[in-house]
Amino acid sequence: MREKLRTVPELPGVYLFKDREGRVLYVGKAKSLKDRLSSHLSATDPNDKSYRIVKASSDFDYIVVKSEREALELEAELIKRYLPPFNVLLKDDKSYPYLVITDEEFPTVKIVRKRDGVRGERFGPFIPPKNARKLKELLHRVFKLRKCKELKKRDKPCLQFYIERCTAPCTGRVSKREYREQVEGALSFLRGDVKGLIRRLYSEIEEAAERLEFERAAALRDQLLAVKEVYSRSSLLFDSYPNCDIFYLEEKNSIFNGVKLTVRNGIIYGKETFSFDPVDPWEEKLLEELFTYGEAKVDSSVVGTIWLKNNYREEELPEKVLTNFKPLDSPFKVEPIPEELLPLVKRNRETVKLSYDLKELREEYEKVFYDQFPERVETFDISTLQGEATVGSCVVWENGKFVKEDYRRYRVKTVKGVNDYAAMEEVLTRRFKKIKSREVKKPDLVLIDGGVGQLNVALRVRDSLGLDFRVFSIAKREELVYTDDGEVVETKRYPHLFRFFTSLRDEAHRFALSYNRKVRTKEMLKSPLDGIKGLGVKRKKLLEKFYPDLRELSVATPEELKKIGIPEKVAVEVIERVRKTFG
Repeated sequence: MREKLRTVPELPGVYLFKDREGRVLYVGKAKSLKDRLSSHLSATDPNDKSYRIVKASSDFDYIVVKSEREALELEAELIKRYLPPFNVLLKDDKSYPYLVITDEEFPTVKIVRKRDGVRGERFGPFIPPKNARKLKELLHRVFKLRKCKELKKRDKPCLQFYIERCTAPCTGRVSKREYREQVEGALSFLRGDVKGLIRRLYSEIEEAAERLEFERAAALRDQLLAVKEVYSRSSLLFDSYPNCDIFYLEEKNSIFNGVKLTVRNGIIYGKETFSFDPVDPWEEKLLEELFTYGEAKVDSSVVGTIWLKNNYREEELPEKVLTNFKPLDSPFKVEPIPEELLPLVKRNRETVKLSYDLKELREEYEKVFYDQFPERVETFDISTLQGEATVGSCVVWENGKFVKEDYRRYRVKTVKGVNDYAAMEEVLTRRFKKIKSREVKKPDLVLIDGGVGQLNVALRVRDSLGLDFRVFSIAKREELVYTDDGEVVETKRYPHLFRFFTSLRDEAHRFALSYNRKVRTKEMLKSPLDGIKGLGVKRKKLLEKFYPDLRELSVATPEELKKIGIPEKVAVEVIERVRKTFG
């Protein structure tokens, strides 16, 4: 998390601490995200709440907003949405204050609780409560709504009139129409239609001046100046797009990264980050609908289309969908992201990429291992599920980046059941033989996902083939690196090495796991009729036509199958295979 802190901007926003499963543990707001998160991560007192939050967390996320006001509103929304265990005081909004413009002949503004029976239009909730009080005072100052709890007729106005906080409807000094205009101004302000309010005030000032109502024009002018002052300090950037979803996507080094911002009532309600790697076959079926995989380049339009489909499979569309790409064959009406929104959207993107300060990484590696920094590294991992579909992966890193075209997948052929050591030996033997014969480029370092046992397997294979590159292994959880000369390095003590080795291991694991899933899916789709000699495509279709449920073949006889055109020898094997498969 300290490494991630380097990329956090010094801007207002909301941050979320999460556990290993991605569950939100704490939501907070900050005037400066970088400073606030830094204070959390620097906490050392076990009795400190910040220390306990960080101790329970494995990651954090953040959303950049334009002002502290927006951060406050977003924090409240996210707390109600996720109910984080560390936000004890803010879980239940039953005590949150609301503002109500009352439903009366001469309305006022009141602070109420959720269950209070005050009739009128509500706004909120406001957290902390002082924000409701501040906004209430602002409405009295700008729109001069009455402050008294009950409107009673008076001969003389109260002090609020003389300090220009009320227009004194109690004395009849303001008409119902004029007072209603004040109320409509307050409602427009609270609803976020500040630009519309400003335009209306300009128009009313001109009309008052034309009718020579200079006192009224001056009052409207003061109101206009006050509204513009507040608007310039706390305006919502999304006032033209109060309800929209924004998708921003970018491609770098063949990896697509993006962010989806959900905007409701003019504020950012939440964000989702997105990444897509064309090497990973997870989305192959969707890709095949759009282009021939491997022959056409994956571009942002294709990935964007998939992304939109995934988001709106079961959801209703917002009023607007804004993107920086043009989806292909999209049923959704999308518009380009306006230029004024792009800077804020880009600040919220979270680039899922691997970037290293090679100079510092090199220095730290050579200081710790007393050896030259490797220019090319191959990392291996084994993936299996209860001994089924056992596969291996090899990912290649060279001069600061992953070399996708050199990645290799291995289907383990000689090992039955769960035996990671034997599976690793088979994969490494196949790969190292190619290195020995110079069919592939020799690495400077081979990294194995595992502990001492996996390391010994790799050393045995390397030495048996007379190869001379170095071999390390990295153990999960402790993140210890075991070297071929007997050293054990605790990578968590070295930030650059920690990020380097764990990113290599994680990429190999991701690549192996994706292949394992693909193999298991392919196995599940296999028919019990596959591989029977003499049973081609035409005869398979014939059987499927007469026996849509293959289980029915288990009670069939060879004579029955001969009648539909299946040779007796083939029919016998078909029936035996089906009985063996379905019992």
